[in-house]
Amino acid sequence: MWIKINKDIFENSDFKGLNYLYQILSYNPSTSSRPRYNILIDTEKVKETENFKKLVSVEKSLIEFIDLEYIYFSTLSPSIPYQVSLKSVKSHFNIEEAVLFFNQPVSIILENNKNDSNFILAIIKYFGNDNNYNKAQEHIENAWLQFENAGGCGNIPNFLEGFLNQFKTIAKKNNRNLIDYFRGIIIIDSDKDMERQFVKTSCISLLGKLNALGFDTSDIIDKNSGEILNRNTNFHILEKRMMENYLPKQVFQEIKRQTDRLDNEEIKDWLDVYLNLTSKEQLDFLNIPDGFQPKDNKFDKNNVRKEIDNDILSLFELNTSDIQFKKLDRGFKFQGFKNEGNLKSAKESSFKNEMPDWFKKSFISRQNLEERDGKGELQNIQNKINKLL
Repeated sequence: MWIKINKDIFENSDFKGLNYLYQILSYNPSTSSRPRYNILIDTEKVKETENFKKLVSVEKSLIEFIDLEYIYFSTLSPSIPYQVSLKSVKSHFNIEEAVLFFNQPVSIILENNKNDSNFILAIIKYFGNDNNYNKAQEHIENAWLQFENAGGCGNIPNFLEGFLNQFKTIAKKNNRNLIDYFRGIIIIDSDKDMERQFVKTSCISLLGKLNALGFDTSDIIDKNSGEILNRNTNFHILEKRMMENYLPKQVFQEIKRQTDRLDNEEIKDWLDVYLNLTSKEQLDFLNIPDGFQPKDNKFDKNNVRKEIDNDILSLFELNTSDIQFKKLDRGFKFQGFKNEGNLKSAKESSFKNEMPDWFKKSFISRQNLEERDGKGELQNIQNKINKLL
Protein backbone atom coordinates (compact mmCIF):
# COMPACT_ATOMS: atom_id res chain seq x y z
CA MET A 1 0.00 0.00 0.00
CA TRP A 2 1.34 3.41 -0.98
CA ILE A 3 1.24 6.23 1.56
CA LYS A 4 2.07 9.80 0.59
CA ILE A 5 3.51 12.15 3.20
CA ASN A 6 2.73 15.70 2.10
CA LYS A 7 4.77 18.88 2.39
CA ASP A 8 2.61 20.45 5.11
CA ILE A 9 3.53 17.61 7.47
CA PHE A 10 7.24 18.43 7.12
CA GLU A 11 6.55 22.13 7.55
CA ASN A 12 4.23 22.11 10.55
CA SER A 13 4.56 18.89 12.52
CA ASP A 14 6.46 17.73 15.57
CA PHE A 15 9.65 15.92 14.48
CA LYS A 16 9.35 13.20 17.10
CA GLY A 17 5.94 12.23 15.77
CA LEU A 18 7.11 12.43 12.14
CA ASN A 19 10.13 10.24 12.86
CA TYR A 20 7.97 7.71 14.72
CA LEU A 21 5.52 7.53 11.82
CA TYR A 22 8.35 7.09 9.33
CA GLN A 23 9.72 4.16 11.37
CA ILE A 24 6.28 2.52 11.37
CA LEU A 25 5.78 2.96 7.62
CA SER A 26 9.30 1.90 6.60
CA TYR A 27 9.76 -0.99 9.05
CA ASN A 28 10.49 -4.31 7.40
CA PRO A 29 10.71 -7.42 9.68
CA SER A 30 13.61 -9.78 9.04
CA THR A 31 11.11 -12.52 8.18
CA SER A 32 9.34 -10.38 5.57
CA SER A 33 10.42 -10.13 1.96
CA ARG A 34 8.77 -6.72 1.56
CA PRO A 35 7.77 -3.82 3.81
CA ARG A 36 4.15 -3.38 4.76
CA TYR A 37 4.00 0.08 3.19
CA ASN A 38 5.59 2.03 0.39
CA ILE A 39 6.27 5.71 1.03
CA LEU A 40 5.94 8.56 -1.44
CA ILE A 41 7.62 11.87 -0.59
CA ASP A 42 8.34 14.69 -3.03
CA THR A 43 11.90 15.43 -1.92
CA GLU A 44 12.15 18.54 -4.10
CA LYS A 45 9.30 20.15 -2.16
CA VAL A 46 10.43 19.15 1.34
CA LYS A 47 14.25 19.01 1.22
CA GLU A 48 14.69 22.51 2.66
CA THR A 49 12.33 21.96 5.60
CA GLU A 50 13.85 21.57 9.06
CA ASN A 51 12.02 18.28 9.69
CA PHE A 52 13.34 16.68 6.51
CA LYS A 53 16.91 17.69 7.37
CA LYS A 54 16.49 16.18 10.84
CA LEU A 55 15.07 12.98 9.34
CA VAL A 56 18.04 12.73 6.98
CA SER A 57 20.40 13.09 9.92
CA VAL A 58 18.67 10.14 11.63
CA GLU A 59 18.14 8.05 8.48
CA LYS A 60 21.39 8.43 6.52
CA SER A 61 20.06 6.58 3.49
CA LEU A 62 16.71 8.40 3.48
CA ILE A 63 17.19 10.32 0.22
CA GLU A 64 18.39 7.23 -1.64
CA PHE A 65 15.49 5.21 -0.22
CA ILE A 66 12.88 7.83 -1.14
CA ASP A 67 14.33 8.21 -4.65
CA LEU A 68 14.15 4.45 -5.19
CA GLU A 69 10.58 4.43 -3.93
CA TYR A 70 9.70 7.21 -6.37
CA ILE A 71 11.22 5.29 -9.30
CA TYR A 72 9.24 2.22 -8.23
CA PHE A 73 6.09 4.34 -7.93
CA SER A 74 6.63 5.87 -11.39
CA THR A 75 7.05 2.40 -12.90
CA LEU A 76 3.87 0.96 -11.35
CA SER A 77 1.68 4.07 -11.30
CA PRO A 78 -0.38 2.67 -8.41
CA SER A 79 -3.22 4.42 -6.62
CA ILE A 80 -2.53 6.27 -3.37
CA PRO A 81 -5.35 5.30 -1.00
CA TYR A 82 -4.15 7.39 1.95
CA GLN A 83 -2.12 10.53 2.56
CA VAL A 84 -0.54 12.01 5.65
CA SER A 85 -1.37 15.71 5.68
CA LEU A 86 -2.99 18.43 7.73
CA LYS A 87 -6.05 18.56 5.49
CA SER A 88 -9.28 17.52 7.20
CA VAL A 89 -10.60 15.43 4.34
CA LYS A 90 -11.37 11.76 3.85
CA SER A 91 -8.33 9.48 3.51
CA HIS A 92 -6.01 12.19 4.82
CA PHE A 93 -4.64 11.79 8.35
CA ASN A 94 -2.44 13.95 10.54
CA ILE A 95 0.51 12.30 12.29
CA GLU A 96 -1.39 11.29 15.45
CA GLU A 97 -4.15 9.71 13.37
CA ALA A 98 -1.72 8.08 10.94
CA VAL A 99 0.25 6.42 13.76
CA LEU A 100 -2.93 4.78 15.07
CA PHE A 101 -4.42 4.00 11.68
CA PHE A 102 -1.38 2.51 9.94
CA ASN A 103 -0.09 0.64 12.99
CA GLN A 104 -3.32 -1.34 13.46
CA PRO A 105 -3.83 -4.71 11.74
CA VAL A 106 -6.35 -5.06 8.93
CA SER A 107 -9.35 -6.99 10.28
CA ILE A 108 -11.36 -9.76 8.65
CA ILE A 109 -14.56 -9.86 10.70
CA LEU A 110 -16.33 -13.24 10.62
CA GLU A 111 -19.39 -14.63 12.31
CA ASN A 112 -17.17 -17.28 13.92
CA ASN A 113 -13.46 -16.76 13.33
CA LYS A 114 -12.41 -20.02 15.01
CA ASN A 115 -14.10 -22.09 12.33
CA ASP A 116 -14.71 -19.77 9.39
CA SER A 117 -11.10 -18.53 9.22
CA ASN A 118 -10.05 -21.86 7.62
CA PHE A 119 -12.16 -20.99 4.58
CA ILE A 120 -10.56 -17.55 4.25
CA LEU A 121 -7.08 -18.99 4.80
CA ALA A 122 -7.72 -21.42 1.92
CA ILE A 123 -8.72 -18.50 -0.31
CA ILE A 124 -5.54 -16.63 0.64
CA LYS A 125 -3.38 -19.70 0.11
CA TYR A 126 -4.72 -20.59 -3.34
CA PHE A 127 -5.83 -17.22 -4.73
CA GLY A 128 -3.38 -14.81 -3.10
CA ASN A 129 -0.28 -15.46 -5.19
CA ASP A 130 0.80 -12.73 -7.60
CA ASN A 131 4.14 -13.30 -9.34
CA ASN A 132 5.13 -15.81 -6.65
CA TYR A 133 4.37 -13.35 -3.84
CA ASN A 134 1.43 -13.80 -1.49
CA LYS A 135 0.91 -10.43 0.17
CA ALA A 136 -2.02 -11.51 2.34
CA GLN A 137 -0.17 -14.58 3.62
CA GLU A 138 2.82 -12.45 4.59
CA HIS A 139 0.51 -9.99 6.33
CA ILE A 140 -0.97 -12.83 8.39
CA GLU A 141 2.49 -14.10 9.34
CA ASN A 142 3.48 -10.61 10.51
CA ALA A 143 0.18 -10.05 12.39
CA TRP A 144 -0.69 -7.22 9.99
CA LEU A 145 -3.87 -9.09 8.98
CA GLN A 146 -6.01 -10.80 11.59
CA PHE A 147 -9.38 -12.47 12.05
CA GLU A 148 -11.98 -11.03 14.40
CA ASN A 149 -14.81 -13.00 15.98
CA ALA A 150 -18.14 -11.15 15.85
CA GLY A 151 -19.97 -13.90 17.73
CA GLY A 152 -22.67 -14.41 15.11
CA CYS A 153 -24.16 -12.32 12.32
CA GLY A 154 -26.60 -10.50 14.59
CA ASN A 155 -23.80 -9.38 16.90
CA ILE A 156 -21.67 -7.74 14.19
CA PRO A 157 -22.98 -4.19 14.88
CA ASN A 158 -22.26 -4.60 18.61
CA PHE A 159 -18.79 -5.93 17.87
CA LEU A 160 -18.01 -3.13 15.42
CA GLU A 161 -19.28 -0.46 17.79
CA GLY A 162 -17.06 -1.83 20.57
CA PHE A 163 -14.11 -2.16 18.20
CA LEU A 164 -14.40 1.46 17.06
CA ASN A 165 -14.53 2.82 20.61
CA GLN A 166 -10.73 2.63 20.76
CA PHE A 167 -10.69 5.61 18.36
CA LYS A 168 -13.23 7.67 20.31
CA THR A 169 -10.75 10.21 21.69
CA ILE A 170 -8.85 10.88 18.49
CA ALA A 171 -12.04 11.00 16.43
CA LYS A 172 -13.49 13.65 18.73
CA LYS A 173 -10.24 15.61 18.67
CA ASN A 174 -10.20 15.67 14.86
CA ASN A 175 -13.96 15.97 14.34
CA ARG A 176 -14.17 12.67 12.45
CA ASN A 177 -16.55 9.76 12.36
CA LEU A 178 -15.30 6.67 14.19
CA ILE A 179 -15.76 4.57 11.06
CA ASP A 180 -13.04 6.62 9.30
CA TYR A 181 -10.48 4.65 11.30
CA PHE A 182 -11.82 1.20 10.41
CA ARG A 183 -9.54 -1.00 8.32
CA GLY A 184 -11.18 -4.26 7.44
CA ILE A 185 -13.80 -6.35 5.71
CA ILE A 186 -16.91 -8.07 7.06
CA ILE A 187 -17.79 -11.45 5.53
CA ILE A 188 -21.12 -13.20 6.26
CA ASP A 189 -23.14 -16.18 5.03
CA SER A 190 -26.10 -15.43 2.77
CA ASP A 191 -28.20 -18.30 4.22
CA LYS A 192 -30.16 -18.25 0.97
CA ASP A 193 -32.24 -21.27 -0.08
CA MET A 194 -31.90 -20.65 -3.82
CA GLU A 195 -30.23 -18.36 -6.33
CA ARG A 196 -33.12 -16.01 -7.07
CA GLN A 197 -34.20 -15.59 -3.45
CA PHE A 198 -33.98 -12.14 -1.86
CA VAL A 199 -31.36 -11.77 0.85
CA LYS A 200 -32.73 -12.57 4.29
CA THR A 201 -34.44 -9.85 6.33
CA SER A 202 -31.76 -10.39 8.98
CA CYS A 203 -29.17 -9.25 6.44
CA ILE A 204 -31.19 -6.14 5.57
CA SER A 205 -31.46 -5.37 9.28
CA LEU A 206 -27.71 -5.85 9.72
CA LEU A 207 -26.90 -3.43 6.91
CA GLY A 208 -29.27 -0.87 8.41
CA LYS A 209 -27.53 -1.07 11.80
CA LEU A 210 -24.10 -0.81 10.18
CA ASN A 211 -25.25 2.19 8.18
CA ALA A 212 -26.29 3.86 11.45
CA LEU A 213 -22.69 3.41 12.64
CA GLY A 214 -21.46 5.25 9.55
CA PHE A 215 -20.42 2.11 7.67
CA ASP A 216 -20.73 2.49 3.90
CA THR A 217 -23.33 -0.09 2.85
CA SER A 218 -23.58 0.96 -0.79
CA ASP A 219 -23.15 -1.57 -3.61
CA ILE A 220 -23.66 -4.59 -1.34
CA ILE A 221 -27.18 -5.48 -2.48
CA ASP A 222 -29.61 -4.10 -5.03
CA LYS A 223 -32.30 -2.52 -2.85
CA ASN A 224 -34.98 -3.10 -5.48
CA SER A 225 -34.31 -6.68 -6.54
CA GLY A 226 -32.55 -7.95 -3.41
CA GLU A 227 -29.77 -9.26 -5.63
CA ILE A 228 -26.32 -9.56 -4.06
CA LEU A 229 -23.95 -7.11 -5.79
CA ASN A 230 -20.80 -7.45 -3.65
CA ARG A 231 -19.10 -4.40 -5.12
CA ASN A 232 -18.25 -2.98 -1.69
CA THR A 233 -14.59 -3.47 -0.68
CA ASN A 234 -15.37 -3.62 3.05
CA PHE A 235 -18.29 -6.06 3.01
CA HIS A 236 -19.01 -9.39 1.34
CA ILE A 237 -22.09 -11.61 1.46
CA LEU A 238 -21.27 -15.15 0.39
CA GLU A 239 -23.18 -15.88 -2.78
CA LYS A 240 -23.68 -19.52 -1.82
CA ARG A 241 -25.62 -20.46 1.30
CA MET A 242 -22.69 -20.81 3.71
CA MET A 243 -18.96 -21.44 3.77
CA GLU A 244 -19.35 -25.22 3.76
CA ASN A 245 -21.07 -24.99 0.36
CA TYR A 246 -17.67 -24.01 -1.08
CA LEU A 247 -16.10 -27.33 -0.08
CA PRO A 248 -15.18 -29.31 -3.22
CA LYS A 249 -16.99 -32.59 -3.81
CA GLN A 250 -13.68 -34.36 -3.22
CA VAL A 251 -14.16 -33.64 0.50
CA PHE A 252 -17.43 -35.56 0.63
CA GLN A 253 -15.99 -38.33 -1.54
CA GLU A 254 -13.16 -38.75 0.96
CA ILE A 255 -15.57 -38.79 3.90
CA LYS A 256 -17.61 -41.43 2.07
CA ARG A 257 -14.48 -43.53 1.50
CA GLN A 258 -13.71 -43.42 5.21
CA THR A 259 -17.27 -44.09 6.35
CA ASP A 260 -18.00 -46.99 3.99
CA ARG A 261 -16.52 -49.44 6.49
CA LEU A 262 -18.39 -47.90 9.45
CA ASP A 263 -21.87 -48.58 10.77
CA ASN A 264 -23.72 -45.31 10.26
CA GLU A 265 -26.40 -45.65 7.61
CA GLU A 266 -27.73 -42.11 8.10
CA ILE A 267 -24.43 -40.51 7.06
CA LYS A 268 -23.96 -43.01 4.23
CA ASP A 269 -27.48 -42.35 2.92
CA TRP A 270 -26.96 -38.58 2.97
CA LEU A 271 -23.63 -38.87 1.15
CA ASP A 272 -25.11 -41.17 -1.51
CA VAL A 273 -27.78 -38.59 -2.38
CA TYR A 274 -25.47 -35.58 -2.10
CA LEU A 275 -22.77 -37.07 -4.34
CA ASN A 276 -25.39 -37.69 -7.02
CA LEU A 277 -26.55 -34.06 -7.09
CA THR A 278 -25.47 -32.57 -10.42
CA SER A 279 -27.01 -29.10 -10.38
CA LYS A 280 -24.65 -26.32 -9.29
CA GLU A 281 -27.56 -24.45 -7.68
CA GLN A 282 -28.50 -27.51 -5.63
CA LEU A 283 -24.93 -27.79 -4.33
CA ASP A 284 -24.73 -24.04 -3.73
CA PHE A 285 -27.83 -23.72 -1.57
CA LEU A 286 -28.41 -27.06 0.14
CA ASN A 287 -28.44 -26.62 3.91
CA ILE A 288 -25.80 -29.27 4.44
CA PRO A 289 -26.00 -29.78 8.24
CA ASP A 290 -29.73 -29.26 8.75
CA GLY A 291 -31.59 -30.36 5.62
CA PHE A 292 -34.60 -28.46 4.33
CA GLN A 293 -36.51 -25.75 6.17
CA PRO A 294 -37.38 -25.50 8.96
CA LYS A 295 -34.14 -26.31 10.74
CA ASP A 296 -35.94 -27.66 13.82
CA ASN A 297 -39.37 -29.16 14.49
CA LYS A 298 -39.79 -30.39 10.93
CA PHE A 299 -42.91 -32.45 11.75
CA ASP A 300 -46.28 -31.48 13.18
CA LYS A 301 -47.92 -33.17 16.14
CA ASN A 302 -49.26 -35.90 13.82
CA ASN A 303 -45.74 -36.61 12.58
CA VAL A 304 -46.52 -35.13 9.15
CA ARG A 305 -43.70 -33.22 7.46
CA LYS A 306 -44.37 -29.50 7.52
CA GLU A 307 -44.83 -27.76 4.18
CA ILE A 308 -41.81 -26.57 2.21
CA ASP A 309 -41.58 -23.81 -0.36
CA ASN A 310 -42.48 -25.38 -3.71
CA ASP A 311 -39.64 -23.50 -5.39
CA ILE A 312 -37.16 -25.32 -3.16
CA LEU A 313 -38.74 -28.69 -3.97
CA SER A 314 -38.62 -27.81 -7.67
CA LEU A 315 -34.96 -26.87 -7.41
CA PHE A 316 -34.12 -30.30 -6.02
CA GLU A 317 -36.69 -32.07 -8.23
CA LEU A 318 -38.13 -33.79 -5.16
CA ASN A 319 -41.30 -34.03 -3.13
CA THR A 320 -41.57 -34.72 0.57
CA SER A 321 -42.46 -38.37 0.08
CA ASP A 322 -39.32 -39.18 -1.95
CA ILE A 323 -36.72 -41.30 -0.19
CA GLN A 324 -33.98 -38.97 -1.52
CA PHE A 325 -35.77 -36.03 0.09
CA LYS A 326 -35.97 -37.82 3.43
CA LYS A 327 -32.27 -38.66 3.37
CA LEU A 328 -31.19 -35.09 2.59
CA ASP A 329 -33.75 -33.64 5.01
CA ARG A 330 -32.05 -35.30 7.98
CA GLY A 331 -28.98 -33.19 7.32
CA PHE A 332 -25.36 -34.26 7.30
CA LYS A 333 -24.89 -35.37 10.90
CA PHE A 334 -21.12 -35.60 10.65
CA GLN A 335 -19.01 -34.56 13.63
CA GLY A 336 -15.62 -35.73 12.38
CA PHE A 337 -13.39 -38.77 12.82
CA LYS A 338 -11.54 -39.96 15.88
CA ASN A 339 -7.83 -40.79 15.60
CA GLU A 340 -8.60 -44.48 15.17
CA GLY A 341 -11.01 -43.69 12.32
CA ASN A 342 -14.35 -44.07 14.07
CA LEU A 343 -16.95 -41.32 13.98
CA LYS A 344 -17.11 -38.71 16.70
CA SER A 345 -20.39 -38.26 18.55
CA ALA A 346 -22.35 -35.02 18.87
CA LYS A 347 -21.01 -34.77 22.44
CA GLU A 348 -17.42 -34.87 21.20
CA SER A 349 -17.61 -32.35 18.37
CA SER A 350 -19.93 -30.70 15.87
CA PHE A 351 -20.40 -30.16 12.14
CA LYS A 352 -19.36 -26.49 12.45
CA ASN A 353 -16.18 -27.42 14.31
CA GLU A 354 -15.12 -30.21 11.97
CA MET A 355 -16.09 -29.28 8.42
CA PRO A 356 -13.99 -26.10 8.05
CA ASP A 357 -10.86 -28.17 8.82
CA TRP A 358 -11.35 -29.91 5.48
CA PHE A 359 -10.27 -26.70 3.74
CA LYS A 360 -6.78 -27.51 5.09
CA LYS A 361 -6.53 -30.99 3.54
CA SER A 362 -3.73 -31.72 1.08
CA PHE A 363 -6.10 -32.52 -1.79
CA ILE A 364 -7.66 -29.04 -1.66
CA SER A 365 -6.39 -27.00 -4.62
CA ARG A 366 -7.09 -23.83 -6.50
CA GLN A 367 -8.57 -25.95 -9.28
CA ASN A 368 -11.17 -27.80 -7.21
CA LEU A 369 -12.05 -24.65 -5.26
CA GLU A 370 -12.58 -22.80 -8.55
CA GLU A 371 -14.71 -25.65 -9.88
CA ARG A 372 -16.96 -25.50 -6.80
CA ASP A 373 -17.00 -21.70 -6.92
CA GLY A 374 -17.85 -21.44 -10.61
CA LYS A 375 -18.27 -17.65 -10.65
CA GLY A 376 -14.89 -16.15 -9.72
CA GLU A 377 -16.21 -15.18 -6.28
CA LEU A 378 -13.23 -16.51 -4.34
CA GLN A 379 -10.83 -14.41 -6.41
CA ASN A 380 -13.12 -11.42 -5.81
CA ILE A 381 -12.86 -11.96 -2.04
CA GLN A 382 -9.08 -12.18 -2.32
CA ASN A 383 -8.97 -8.98 -4.38
CA LYS A 384 -10.98 -7.18 -1.70
CA ILE A 385 -8.57 -8.35 1.01
CA ASN A 386 -5.55 -7.31 -1.06
CA LYS A 387 -7.03 -3.85 -1.64
CA LEU A 388 -7.00 -3.29 2.13
CA LEU A 389 -3.33 -4.24 2.53
